[in-house]
Amino acid sequence: MSKIKNNPKAILPKGFKDSDIEILNLRKKVSKIIEKECLKYGFIELDTSTIEYTESIGKFLPDVDRPSGGVFSFQDDDEKWLSLRYDLTAPLARYVAQNYQDLVKPFKRYQSGLVWRNEKPGPGRYREFFQFDADVVGVDSTLIDAELCVMVCDILINLGLNTSQFEIKFSNREIWTELFSNLDVKEDDLPKILRAVDKKDRLGIEGVNELLQKGRKDVSGDFMEGVGLSETDADKIISFITNSNQSNAQMEEFNSYIKNFPDYPIRFDSSVVRGLDYYTGMIFEAELLVDIKNEKGEKIVFGSVAGGGRYDRLISRFGKEDVPATGISIGVDRLIVALNQLDLLDNKKNPLVVIANLDNQNMPDYISMAKEIRNEGIACEISFGSKNLGKQLKYCDRKGADIVIIAGDEELKKGEISIKDLNKGKEVSKDIVDRDKWKEAKAGQQTINRSDLMTALNEILN
Repeated sequence: MSKIKNNPKAILPKGFKDSDIEILNLRKKVSKIIEKECLKYGFIELDTSTIEYTESIGKFLPDVDRPSGGVFSFQDDDEKWLSLRYDLTAPLARYVAQNYQDLVKPFKRYQSGLVWRNEKPGPGRYREFFQFDADVVGVDSTLIDAELCVMVCDILINLGLNTSQFEIKFSNREIWTELFSNLDVKEDDLPKILRAVDKKDRLGIEGVNELLQKGRKDVSGDFMEGVGLSETDADKIISFITNSNQSNAQMEEFNSYIKNFPDYPIRFDSSVVRGLDYYTGMIFEAELLVDIKNEKGEKIVFGSVAGGGRYDRLISRFGKEDVPATGISIGVDRLIVALNQLDLLDNKKNPLVVIANLDNQNMPDYISMAKEIRNEGIACEISFGSKNLGKQLKYCDRKGADIVIIAGDEELKKGEISIKDLNKGKEVSKDIVDRDKWKEAKAGQQTINRSDLMTALNEILN
């Protein structure tokens, strides 16, 4: 009797995605522009570990009802708990505490990489995503917070956006602390209140009001539990987040820097709270003011593409004195979605030359040509599969090759090769099955001396 074989299904877990070459190229392009701006402002690069001790990074995420407080965790052989980093800030705090005496302070670092959150997945909301962070450790003045906001403006402008297409909104956690002192709420409810307010852009004022009190159903039908505040306290919070005339000493200092950039869209909004629990002072978010559509073509509330703030007590968790710190995190993948829809990203691929393989006996000649092409910094493949020319040309079509080189016995004996500009001769594989058909297809095709290979390629590619 044969055993039943249970093969695994070839599917991804919910909330995760594969990134193809197009996304990877765009990610590199956007990251390079961000990196260039960070370097202008004196930041240096640092790469921290993707896995940390759970107690080191703490649990500051908004989705606390998920397993492990929204963090992916596992137990090591020594029974200590480890976690995948949920952002790039908590690992930085560990790094600074561990290397504090050796760091030049202020310490300004930028970093890019994947982060993971064990949160409820949804449309456009992934549990693995790419971030780019810039942080400053050792500066108490909020002038540096303001400079970070200006730097984010410079980044968005250099990515092709104009100042009418985005805005930076800022607030301050200390004005919230003052508000809470005048409310009849439990301390355990304070993070819940901030998380409810943080959903204002997505749910609107009415949705926040429902979350502050009894709760609400989301679009999927799931019930979101409310904080349980009285109607009176909820009304005070709603009144607070709609009041645009608030300030304190930190914001006055912040504004003294911002006023030097009157054309930059940076404004106060008390409803900015940021979901993470480690923020202590200035907080800020960058939002796009353009229409973004989902996969169904529907306009959606896109939310922030960057956010951050001051976290002056995060490093002191490791037994250090309070170390002032602030930073900004940029959602690169979210930016790519928006910039693509606005046609602001040129995803021009690197050129590719394919050498058709008509006979393995000619392989030394093919290898010689490939070496010459690659030495000039141009990507080149030799076809090692089917000897059928039609199939090789179909491969060129699907791979998006720019040039194909044909060189059989006859050509090589004469010291000649044939090359075809595939961008001129579209659908080259449609009717070509052999070399005779190839010779008849003249579009974009030329026969050259073997010694003129690089001259001909450069003329086509440039």
